Amino acid sequence: MKTRFLLSAVLAIGLSSCDIIPDGKIWDIAPVVYIVEVTNAQGVDLLNQDNQNAIDTSLIKAVYRGVEYKCSIDPYIAPSKAYLPRFNGLQLSKHYQSNTFVLRFGELDGAESYSNEELTLLWGDGTSDKIKFNRKFRWKINGDPDISEEWFLNGTKVSGRVIKIIK
Repeated sequence: MKTRFLLSAVLAIGLSSCDIIPDGKIWDIAPVVYIVEVTNAQGVDLLNQDNQNAIDTSLIKAVYRGVEYKCSIDPYIAPSKAYLPRFNGLQLSKHYQSNTFVLRFGELDGAESYSNEELTLLWGDGTSDKIKFNRKFRWKINGDPDISEEWFLNGTKVSGRVIKIIK
């Protein structure tokens, strides 16, 4: 009787540690990053210091959860195989899709939900812009992630993750 009970316990522990329905899926959830592109009315990149009337990026700051972050230059770091969010504060970097300079703030954990998460950009000339986002994150019953986001610039809903500011 004791042997049968012990064997049943070992079997139950062994089965509970395995996937009952193996699907082979492993999810790396991309982190949340505020990405801001700044142009003039003609579409000239104002974060590119080679352009006329560019914004002095050394004066730009971000306020997030009551903490102020100065703008730094994004050092290139080779990514590893597994991706974990790495908080870098506010950085100036080249955007991989548009080949323009952008401000990046984050990274925030992508496997979290956020409600009215706010970032204030201080431009160094007395003006500022507020960016907010809402993010709902949950795991579906089949093991897939379900993510929905909405982004706002100064209270107006914008489409996409890249916030475009015209100065």
